[in-house]
Amino acid sequence: MIVKFDDFEKKPENYLSFRFFLFYGPNYGKVCDCTNLIKSFKNVEQDFEVINFFSDEIKKEDLSRIFIENSTPNIFGSKTFLCFHLNSEKISKEIISIISKETNTDLIVVLKCHQLSPRSPLRSFFEKNNYSISVACYEESDNEKKTYISNFLQNEGVKISESLINLLANNLSNQRLEIKSELEKIIILHKTETAKNFMCNTFSFTSASLNNDDTKFIFSLASKEKRGFVKNFNKFTDYGSNNMRLITYLLEHFFRLLVIKIKIYEGIDVSSAIKKLRPPIFFKNIPEFRQQLEMFSINELKFFIKKLLISKEEFIRGKWSSSSTFMLNLILFLSSKFSPRNS
Repeated sequence: MIVKFDDFEKKPENYLSFRFFLFYGPNYGKVCDCTNLIKSFKNVEQDFEVINFFSDEIKKEDLSRIFIENSTPNIFGSKTFLCFHLNSEKISKEIISIISKETNTDLIVVLKCHQLSPRSPLRSFFEKNNYSISVACYEESDNEKKTYISNFLQNEGVKISESLINLLANNLSNQRLEIKSELEKIIILHKTETAKNFMCNTFSFTSASLNNDDTKFIFSLASKEKRGFVKNFNKFTDYGSNNMRLITYLLEHFFRLLVIKIKIYEGIDVSSAIKKLRPPIFFKNIPEFRQQLEMFSINELKFFIKKLLISKEEFIRGKWSSSSTFMLNLILFLSSKFSPRNS
C-alpha cells in the first residue's frame, strides 16, 4: 500500500493496524522521522524491544533464524520491533519471502533504505500488499522546509520572525538531516545568548554561513584551487598589504583539519568529530572539508602549520623578505610541491 509522506506524517495513527513498513528515498532524514513516528504511535519504547540489523552484517541464511527467534515476546513479555537498515537489495527476496508468510501479530518490521528504483522488488511487494506500508521520502519542498523549520524551533521554545524562516528555507539544504543539524546550531546559539542579542546574532550567523566569501576563499586555497587566485588574494589581503590576515585564517583552518585528523586516528567517527568542532562548519562546506581530510596526512598538516607559524613570526619581526617567502610557499603549496617529502 502506497502512502504519501505528508499523510503519514500528519496522521500516523491511521496506520496503527499495519505491521510491515518500507521507508525509502534520498531524504534519509524523512526515513528516520517515519520510523520514529511508528515508535511513538505504537508505544514501542514501552511495549517493544527494538532490534536493529544492518545489511552488511546479515547473511541470507540467518534471516529465517532472526525472524523465528524474535517472533514471540521475550522473557520480560516485550514484543519485537525489527528494524533493518539496508544499503542494498541483496537480501530483499529473502525478506519478502519471510514477511509474506509471517502471521505473528506481535512483530513489527521496518525497512529503512536509500533510493530504490521503480523496479525494486521491495517497492513492488510493499506497494501491492494491503497489509504493508510503503512511503517514499523525497527532498524537502520550500513549503515543507518552512513548516519543518518553524515547528522544530517552536518545539524548542525559539520564536523567530517569518523573514528569518524564509532566509533559512531559501538557503538550507533539501535534506532533512542537514536542516536539522543547522537548526540545532541555532538552538545552541539561543541557549547561550540573551533574548536581546539572539535575533541579531542569528541573522549574523546565518548570513555569515551562507554568504561568506572569505570562507570560500580559504576553503579553495586548502583544496589547492588555483582558479581566480590572484583576484581573490588581492581582495582578501588588500593587494598584499595584509598578508597576516590570510596567514591567521589559514592557520585556523589547518588547525581544525589537524584536530579532526587526530580524532579519526584515535578511532572517532569522522562525522561525529566534525560535529564537535566549535565554531561549527556550515553544512554546505562539510563535503569539501571531508575531501581535504582525505587529501592531507597528519604529518603534512603539521608541516603546513609549521611553515605558516614561521611566516607569521617573520611578519611580526618585520623581516624584509617575509612577504616574498610567504608568497613562494603559498604558490608551492598550490602547485602540490609543498610537503615534508620534498622540502
